[in-house]
Order: sequence, then C-alpha cells, then structure tokens
Amino acid sequence: MKTSRVARVGLVLVLALMFTGCVSPRSAAEGNRAVVRRYFDRWANHADTAVADQLMVPDLELINPPGRVTSLADYKRSMVGFHEAFPDLRFEVEELIAEGDRVVARWTFRGTNRGVFQGQPPTGRTVVFTGTSTFRLQDGRIHQIWVNMDRHGLLQQLGLLPPPAR
Repeated sequence: MKTSRVARVGLVLVLALMFTGCVSPRSAAEGNRAVVRRYFDRWANHADTAVADQLMVPDLELINPPGRVTSLADYKRSMVGFHEAFPDLRFEVEELIAEGDRVVARWTFRGTNRGVFQGQPPTGRTVVFTGTSTFRLQDGRIHQIWVNMDRHGLLQQLGLLPPPAR
C-alpha cells in the first residue's frame, strides 16, 4: 500500500510539472535531438528511405546553397545520387545543440568519390570536410534544414577547383 501511495504522489508531481511547463521544453528538445541523431545515423549515412518518411514531412524544405529542395521526394532523389557519388560516405556528428524547435548539428563528412558528382566524372579522391546543419522540427518531425558546409574545400579536394595559393 505504501508503494502505491508513493507512485501516486510521483505521478501527481510529474503531471504538475508537465502542466506548468517545467518538463516539456527540455523533453521536447531531447526528443528533437534524438530525431536528428537518427537522421544522421539512418538517413544521411545509409539513405534509408523508410526512415526518411518517418523523420521528415513530405513538404520538407532543405536550403543547401546554392541549392534548395522543397519536397522530401526530391531530397530522396538527391541523396541517392550523393550516395552513388560517395558510396562509402560517413557523416560523423561532432556536436548537437537543441533548444526549442531547433537542433544544430556540427559534423564532419568523409567519403571517396566513386561516381558522378555534380555532372563531373568520379575522381577516386577521398575527401574530408565539415559543416553545420540547423533543423526545425515540429511534432517530432523535421520540417526545414539549413546546411552550411565547406563546399569550396570539397571541390578543391576533388580537383574541381584550384588548390589554395601558397
């Protein structure tokens, strides 16, 4: 009987915290962080389209200058092409920061160019570059992604731009 009273008191406290907003923001940010972690583990690194359907909304907006994608279907097509260009690709998340409906990921990319990339034949070169992605989530799903990456360094490593001057 004592255990059930303790359980009832604990439940009342948790409910009170939830209704006053003391638990909700932190748990929402943690939930969003888990979604973004799964995004990198299953979608970015493995192009698992079933996971993409679970994590992102159909009218997803991806801003990755100079490009912009305005649907999950288009994003899936571009990710398939990216995986064909870099079949051994790996995004390593260095840091995740979550607050409210936003999650920021700082990441490092590694991969070998074995397929056509941006209309250019494969170079066989291995590249390493960094970037950040900012995600906006709602109801546990990704609605927008802004990517800022070292595109210039990527193109230099592929030999598609001249190396930096010494």
